[in-house]
This record gives sequence, structure tokens and C-alpha cells, in this order.
Amino acid sequence: IGEIGLDYDRTQFCDKDIQMKWFLRQLELAKDTKLPIIFHNRNTGGDFERVVREHRDSICGGVVHSFTGDVQEMQALVDLGLYIGINGCALKTEEGLAMAAQIPLDRLVLETDAPWCGLRPSGPASKHVKTKWAEVKRDKFVRGTMVKDRQEPAHTLHIAEVLAAVRDVPLKELAAATYSNTIKVLFPAEAV
Repeated sequence: IGEIGLDYDRTQFCDKDIQMKWFLRQLELAKDTKLPIIFHNRNTGGDFERVVREHRDSICGGVVHSFTGDVQEMQALVDLGLYIGINGCALKTEEGLAMAAQIPLDRLVLETDAPWCGLRPSGPASKHVKTKWAEVKRDKFVRGTMVKDRQEPAHTLHIAEVLAAVRDVPLKELAAATYSNTIKVLFPAEAV
């Protein structure tokens, strides 16, 4: 089920009360279907964690998508048994890199949030990117090349390279663990 959750940075589009009403209804749907959840949590002042904690027994697993919180918030969500999804949005600052390095490897999931949340060439994570692809501007698109400043699923490799570097683990180890985590949370019947 998802992406569902709360986003208090976007209350000009939907106020907190409406968001909460429908988040609770969507949690009921997840309970009824026994499906895992892709969660959205942005600047909620603890409301998201409180609601998930209150409903934890009825949640069949989930990923907090595009996580950009601090270490304490990450640990609280991990303690609830959730996985933490990391993309370029979390890796824009040294603090974000430090937080991502502390996510337990058995709770880490990689993502791009394509076409958004790319790594910035001037950001602290960019020094860890090893793989490069040919890129062109959007209006100059050529089949077989990446569009500059647009995330694609292939950019998951960049996220993996950064996280392997800041965690000081081999890329293959990180990739195997995060792939396994993805299967466990989204396809539990297929997990070994």
C-alpha cells in the first residue's frame, strides 16, 4: 500500500486534519489487505511516529520512503520494525551522510524517487560516486543516454556507491543486503 503518510511541509495543499483522517483510513486498508506499506513522513513533529506506533501490530511491514530525518528519528522508526529508504535527498549534507551510515544494514533499502531526489554534483555524497553515464539536457534527449539532473532507476547504483563508502563496506555486500531487505519487506513470501 502506498505511498501513504503525512507531509506537514505541504499543508497548503492538504491540511493536517485531512491528512490524518486519510492516513488512518489507509492504515485500515493495509490491515485488511495484509500488505506492506510504503510510508511518507515529512516534518510531522512526531505525529507520524505516534500513529505508526499506535497501529504497529496491524502493519505487515513497511519502508519509510525517502527518509531525511535525523539519527534519533531513524532509530525510533527502526525500533518499530520499519525499513529506511534512502535516496539522494538524504545525502545532501554531511549530517545526512552520517545518519545514513548508522542505519542498521538489515533495515536499509535503496531508492531513487525517480525523477526526483538526485545526488547533487556539488554535494558531499558526489565524491563517492564511481559510475558515470553519458548525460544530455532534457531538450537534447538521445536514446541510450541519461537526462541531466533527472533520476532514473539506474541511479540506485549511485546511492549504493555512496552508502558503501560512508559505511566502509564493500559495494557487493551492501547491494546484497539491501536487495535482501527489499525482498523481505515487499515480497515476504519470496524471502529466504
